[in-house]
Amino acid sequence: MTNTPDLEFYIQHRKEERYLEYKCSMMWTGDDTTKVKIAKAMMAMSNLRNGGVIVIGMKEIRRGVWEPDGMSAQQVTSFSHDDIAQWVNDYAVPAVQFTVEPFPSDENQFVIIQVREFDSAPTVCRKQKSLGGGDALKLGAIYYRSNRKNESAPISSEEDMRELIGLAINKGVARKIESLRVLGFIAALPTPQEDDASKYAQEREDR
Repeated sequence: MTNTPDLEFYIQHRKEERYLEYKCSMMWTGDDTTKVKIAKAMMAMSNLRNGGVIVIGMKEIRRGVWEPDGMSAQQVTSFSHDDIAQWVNDYAVPAVQFTVEPFPSDENQFVIIQVREFDSAPTVCRKQKSLGGGDALKLGAIYYRSNRKNESAPISSEEDMRELIGLAINKGVARKIESLRVLGFIAALPTPQEDDASKYAQEREDR
């Protein structure tokens, strides 16, 4: 998770990235369209290395270019962590881990959701959600944000699937190594030591 200066960067960047998605000012407690948009982005970002960030309170002034717009106090307070977690994780498995907080910038208010990458297994949509006669969330879909396009959508390319599987495998290997280390089958890595040249240079400076 990031600190305050980093959060300001996300607002001022003004361009969506793979790890960064902007949303217009909205009420979480509005219709389900809002909830679906946020849930889809959160599931997709949880499947990325290092997760991602959603900034709510931006305005798209032309295609791909955003500017800070701000939110009303009522909109900001509608984004409760517990309410979001209950709704999103009713559709996501394993549960998406995230933080949500209001953030002031230049007399405007924003809501910033920081999504952590999955812990052990990729996030999957575990049930369908229909809106307007279509599938807003799809049962069994793995939402992802591709290198090719900054959008949260079901994973659809071999390249993206390989990337996601590689991340999951690396996590599994790391957990296995750590469990063997705890059991004493693998020695802990030694603490890095200064080389002789560095120590000699330091001794010369101390004289």
